[in-house]
Amino acid sequence: MDEKDLQEIDKISVNKETKMKKFWVIVTLLLVLLIPVGFMHGIIEDRENYKQEAVNKVATSWGNAQHFKSPSLRFKDDSAKESAIKYLTLYNYNADVRIQTEIRKKGFFKIPVYTANVLLKGTFKNSYGNLTGKKMILKIGVSDSRGFLKEPSFKIANKPEVLVTGMEHAVLINSAPDFIPFEISYSIRGLNELFLNIGGQTNNVKISGNWVSPSFEGDFLPMNRKIENGNFEAEWATPKIATLSLDNPKVGVSLLLPVDNYRMADRTLKYAFLFLSLTFLSYFIFELTSNENKKIHPLQYCLLGGAMLVFYLLLVSLSEFLAFNLSYIISAMLIITLISFYTYTVIGRGKSKKIPLLITSLMIILYAFLYTLLLLEDFSLLLGSFGMFVIIAIVMYSTRNINWYSE
Repeated sequence: MDEKDLQEIDKISVNKETKMKKFWVIVTLLLVLLIPVGFMHGIIEDRENYKQEAVNKVATSWGNAQHFKSPSLRFKDDSAKESAIKYLTLYNYNADVRIQTEIRKKGFFKIPVYTANVLLKGTFKNSYGNLTGKKMILKIGVSDSRGFLKEPSFKIANKPEVLVTGMEHAVLINSAPDFIPFEISYSIRGLNELFLNIGGQTNNVKISGNWVSPSFEGDFLPMNRKIENGNFEAEWATPKIATLSLDNPKVGVSLLLPVDNYRMADRTLKYAFLFLSLTFLSYFIFELTSNENKKIHPLQYCLLGGAMLVFYLLLVSLSEFLAFNLSYIISAMLIITLISFYTYTVIGRGKSKKIPLLITSLMIILYAFLYTLLLLEDFSLLLGSFGMFVIIAIVMYSTRNINWYSE
């Protein structure tokens, strides 16, 4: 074996070693870039906390999320040696809540608030016999009384309607009725959510309002609901037996914004490592398959990774002022343009312009694929699984002719 052959063997060994070193350098860079990804999660969390501070400031002057307790009727029984407070059973409970919503801005945050007109009707069942001369006290409860727009109206036992300054109304009963009817109405303000306790033997609740994306929540879903033309209506019919295993059973609605930009940005960031890996892999495959023997320096990989991470900062910051969809498109276009130009200057100055075009096409496909995953939330796992299958197949096909043991 002459000296020339020995030099060829040494060259093959060096090339093989260089490939593996470069591979592990790229893997290390990917792991290092996970550190700023963690910082990005922290930035999104900080912005969410900042938004919550804005919500709290609006709540102090407008009224917080409202939780309406079931009305109660009680009297003081002095017939025994020791007086006791006795409660009548809430028998029929009917609630009709109509809300008028609007958007309040605190800084650049949009906060949904509402004014609710509440009408409560029903009957209490008397199990104590003659109530003549008893002072009956009807009481309501709300979670944030700052939201009251005027005094609540009480009507009990078919007596005249009365406006009261508190949340209790007392009336004398001069008979022994089996059932005592009541009617309560008031207007109150709140934000984001509205819930009602259902504590009657039979409960019928109706909530309606003008909001395009309500979320019906609580312990029971509505039996009937309708959402159209920016308005919604939901009805619940719940018997007592369905609530026996629950403490303070409730039903209600949340006023969701059509797109929560911070939640969407956080979901987008979960795919950051996949994006970085696929982009770095594309450049590495180019290095292995290129006939021009061009090499990409690890520092250039770092710059590419940094540019891709800036996408998430652009997305969060723009989405605070623009619609999330528009923010995504602008951020993606800026980063794709930057990486395409950089790829052309680093790689495309040779004879072949194919690689810069392929990288640009890959970036467009990746960002379009991610956007589709965000839109199809229920099918994101299914679509993502097939997407990964296609990606692995393309990588296997592209590297099928590479001899990993020699040049």
